Amino acid sequence: MKNKLLILVCAIFLTTGCKKDFLVQEPLASFTDDDFWKSETSVRAFAMGYYADRFPGFGTNDVGGAYSVHEVLNDDYTSISLPGFANQATNSGGSWDAFFSKIRKDNIFVDRVSKMKFTDDVASKHWIGIARFFRALDYSDFVFSFGDVPYYDRALEDTDTLLYKTRDAATFVMDKVLEDFVYAAQNVKTDDLLTGPTGLVITKDVVDAFISRQMLFVGTKIKYDPKSSADDKAKAAVYLKAAKDAAGRVMATGRYSVADIYQKLCSTIDISGTGAVKKEMILYRSYNTGEVTHAIASGNNENTIQGNAASKDVIDAYLCTNGLPIKTTAGINPLYLGDQTATNQMKNRDPRLANTFRTDRFYLQYIETGYAATGFKCYKFLDEATQTQAYAVQSFNITDAPIIRLGEVMMNYIEAAAELADMGLYTVAQSDVDQTINALRKRAGYAAATRLPDMKIIGGLPAIGATVYDDAERDPSVPSFIWEVRRERRLELLYEGFRLHDIKRWRKINYANTELYPKKNLGAWITKSSVTKALILADINGNVTSAGNVATGSGYVKVSQTVRNTSNGFVLDRNYLESVPAYQIDFYKKSGVTLTQNPGW
Repeated sequence: MKNKLLILVCAIFLTTGCKKDFLVQEPLASFTDDDFWKSETSVRAFAMGYYADRFPGFGTNDVGGAYSVHEVLNDDYTSISLPGFANQATNSGGSWDAFFSKIRKDNIFVDRVSKMKFTDDVASKHWIGIARFFRALDYSDFVFSFGDVPYYDRALEDTDTLLYKTRDAATFVMDKVLEDFVYAAQNVKTDDLLTGPTGLVITKDVVDAFISRQMLFVGTKIKYDPKSSADDKAKAAVYLKAAKDAAGRVMATGRYSVADIYQKLCSTIDISGTGAVKKEMILYRSYNTGEVTHAIASGNNENTIQGNAASKDVIDAYLCTNGLPIKTTAGINPLYLGDQTATNQMKNRDPRLANTFRTDRFYLQYIETGYAATGFKCYKFLDEATQTQAYAVQSFNITDAPIIRLGEVMMNYIEAAAELADMGLYTVAQSDVDQTINALRKRAGYAAATRLPDMKIIGGLPAIGATVYDDAERDPSVPSFIWEVRRERRLELLYEGFRLHDIKRWRKINYANTELYPKKNLGAWITKSSVTKALILADINGNVTSAGNVATGSGYVKVSQTVRNTSNGFVLDRNYLESVPAYQIDFYKKSGVTLTQNPGW
C-alpha cells in the first residue's frame, strides 16, 4: 500500500471557567506531557512526526526536498544566473537556529522513552535506539554545517545555565554521535511492521545505512580540513572505519540487491509494487494523489524547460564502454567519437549516461520547446510512460523518492575504504571493488554490450584488465584510485542531492569556480544558424567564438556570461562552514559568554 510519511499534529483545546480557576487550577479536561508518554502507540506517532522533515525525498508540492535543495549550487549544473554561496554572514535565523530546535526535540524524545515502561526490554531499547538515531543524525548534520557546536544531551529550559554554552570540538560531538549510532545499530529492530512496511520505516538496516553516510561525510571533511590536527585526523579515521563497517553490514545482510534499471530508481510511481526497483531500496518516501505530491518529475518532462542544466564537464566525466575516460595520459580513447553531434558524444559511453540524459539530440533553445540551457536534457526523474497524465505535471507528481539505497551504501563503503587506504590504515582488495563499483556496473537492465568492464586495482591504482590507467583531466592533488571512486560516486548519485556536500567535504568547492574550470559553464557543441543566432558560443577554454545575434560560427554553448570565482565572493574558504548568526553572538556576549564565529565570516 502507499503508506505516507505522516506528521503528527496534536491540538489541545483548553476550556476555562472563572478567573480564579484559570489562574490556580489545572483545566478539568487536559492532556499533559506525562499522559502522552505512556503507550508505544504514542511513541510511534511521535517518531513518525520526524519523517517528512528528516527524510524529505522529493519534497512536497513545489517545495523541493533533498534532491533539489543542494542541486543548483554545485559543479554539476550551470545556468544563466550561475548562483553562488552567501556573500555575507547570517544576521538571524538560518540553520543554526533550526538545528537547536531539532536537537531539543531529539533530547526530549531520548529522555521520555528512556523513562517509559514498555511491554518488554526489546521494545524499550528499540525506541531508545530510534530516538538516539535521530539525535545522531541531527548532530552529525550540525557538525558538518558549522564545525564545532555546543553539545547537549538533555533538553534545555529558558532558565538553564547551559543555554550559553560555548562550542564543543567537532570530534567531541562526533564521538557522542557515534555512541548514539552504535546503540541504535545494536538495538533497533530488523523489522518494525507495527509501525509500517519495511522500506518505509526506520530499521536496523536504515540505521547502518545512515551511519555509512553521516560518518563518511564528517570523517572526510575533518580529514581534508587543513586546520585539523593529528589527533583530529586520527578521529577522522575512526569515523571512516565506522562508515565502512556499517556499509559492510548492510551489504552482508543479503536483503538488498542492485536494481535492474538505473533510470527507474528515481522515476517509479509505486516502488512497493515494483520488485526490480524495491530490492535496492533501504528507505524510500511514498507519494500518492490527494495525499502528498511533488514536482520533480515535471522538471524532467520532455516539454519542460531546464534552465539549470548539465555542463559539458558532467557529460565528459562518463567513461567509455571500454572502462576508460575519454582521454587518458596515453591519449584520446579510441571509442570516444567526439562531441560535435549528440549521436557521437553519447555513443559508446557508460549506460548511466543514456539512463540520465536524452541521447537522441541536443535539446537547444530556439529549437526545442522543452530545451535545456546547455542542450543536455535530463530525464532521470521522469516516468516516460505516464508523462502526459494529470499527475505527471505541475506539482501533482507521485513518483516515489529513494531516501537511501544500496547503490549509495556501496559507494560509501568503497570511498571510506579508499580514504583509509590513503591514510595507510587499510589495503583495498579486489573484492572491495567487485562488491561495490563492479556490482553497480552489472545492472541487469544494461545491455551486455554497453556494460562497463570490471575495474581492477593493481598496486593501489585503477586498471582495466592488466592495464593501469590515469585520467588526463584528473585533479593532480587527488590520488588516481580516489579520483575514480569519486567519479563513480558522482555519476551513480547524480542529482540525488549529494554533490555540494561532496565537494565541500573533499575541500574542493573550487570545482564550482567557472574561471578555473570553464567546462563547468559550457554546453553542447553546435554550428549556429539563423534560428540559434542568439546563443553565445565559446571554445573549450570559455573564450567567446560567436557572439549573440550572429548567425554563423561554431563552438560550445556558453550559458552564463559572468564567472563564479573568488573575486565575486562566491567561492571562498569560508564557504566550507556556515556562518553563526550575528544576533546569537551578540546575545551570548550580553550574557558574558563568547560564541565564536567561523573563519572568514
